[in-house]
Amino acid sequence: MSIIRVSRDHNLGLDAARTEIERIAKRVEDDFGAQCSWDGDSLHFSRPGVSGHITVTADALDLTIRLGLLMSAMKGQIEQKIVAKIDDALARTAASGET
Repeated sequence: MSIIRVSRDHNLGLDAARTEIERIAKRVEDDFGAQCSWDGDSLHFSRPGVSGHITVTADALDLTIRLGLLMSAMKGQIEQKIVAKIDDALARTAASGET
């Protein structure tokens, strides 16, 4: 099992950050069939071969993804795409003034 961890600071505030995480979760559900659910300020997700959670606060987010054996072979590619999407989503949301 491989683990991906990504932490990012942001200045969106809790509500805007949760809204952006909800948008990402919806795409993950639709595109990959993942199951997502909130537990407080942590969004948990899972699908065969992948599970994890993203915890959001007013000024940061922390993502942990556990990859199963087959998905571990693609860890580098997966991590690169996730980091790019998170950075893009945070920058876009901040630029649009959704704080």
